[in-house]
Amino acid sequence: MFKRTAVYVRGKTRSSKGRPAFAAFLAVTIAITLLQALLSLTPAQATSVNDCPGGAYSGEGSSSCPNLHNSDLVNQRAFPHALYRGDSRLPYEIFTHGFTARGSNDDLVSHIQGDRTNNSNFISTSGNLGLSETFARSQGVRNLDSAIAEPACSTGKMAIFAGIPWLGQLLLESCIGNVIRAETFVYVIDPMWARNALYVPDQIRGNANLYRQYVSQDEWAYVHRIPREAILGVRVYKMTARRDRGDTLDLRTLTFTYERFLANHYHTAARIDYDPGDDPIAHWNYYSDLHTPSLPVNQYNRGCSAADMCRGG
Repeated sequence: MFKRTAVYVRGKTRSSKGRPAFAAFLAVTIAITLLQALLSLTPAQATSVNDCPGGAYSGEGSSSCPNLHNSDLVNQRAFPHALYRGDSRLPYEIFTHGFTARGSNDDLVSHIQGDRTNNSNFISTSGNLGLSETFARSQGVRNLDSAIAEPACSTGKMAIFAGIPWLGQLLLESCIGNVIRAETFVYVIDPMWARNALYVPDQIRGNANLYRQYVSQDEWAYVHRIPREAILGVRVYKMTARRDRGDTLDLRTLTFTYERFLANHYHTAARIDYDPGDDPIAHWNYYSDLHTPSLPVNQYNRGCSAADMCRGG
């Protein structure tokens, strides 16, 4: 074991008596900092399963709660500040039309298990940006596949590219290096103006196995539609991959890079709080069967009301 070398200042050994006091001070400082951080959490951050009532009182919570009114809904947490959806479709299309579900099937369990019939009445979003980026990356491979189907660069094209400053060099490198480029997207949704969603983990917690399987996706499933006005903007990601033999992608060379954020100008327009219960095309009402697992009846969730926030589960 190494010996500590004494440090001398003006002929005296530096005392270590102050170290315990300093350590105690540091510990108290850290504790206060953590406590302040905890107390500074907003209601949207410090969410609880008791935030928003379910059943007969569903849709009657605060402005940070879903506006859905349905007998199958159980109490759930409030919305986070923003939600995300990974998607390969272009911003012009989404900013113009918003998102619409594929079909009219209200079976939530079928939806989260893959919607094999492509008939779900739900639109998947997540409170987790990183997870949404994973979906965007997966979707973006489709855009790369579409790009690789385009004709390869001709000699004439390469000559034109060579004469264009900066951008031309990038295009030329794409031709020479057989690099395929495409974009993919993560759309940012403002739940303040689209409250027609339910928090999937809270709704399926009656089935422990199902809950454990899907809780990590942090999914908020929108019923039928996300209006364009509720979309804050889009995060744009660049994807590249090299062309392999036979015009296939070499996925070992795949890159995925965040580039920029594009704001949606429709978000600043007149806003309407969309309610699928008022939309006949949505096929949604209080009795729509979600096929969600029931919670065990106990003294906490029997006969819940808006007053007690439907405790339990």
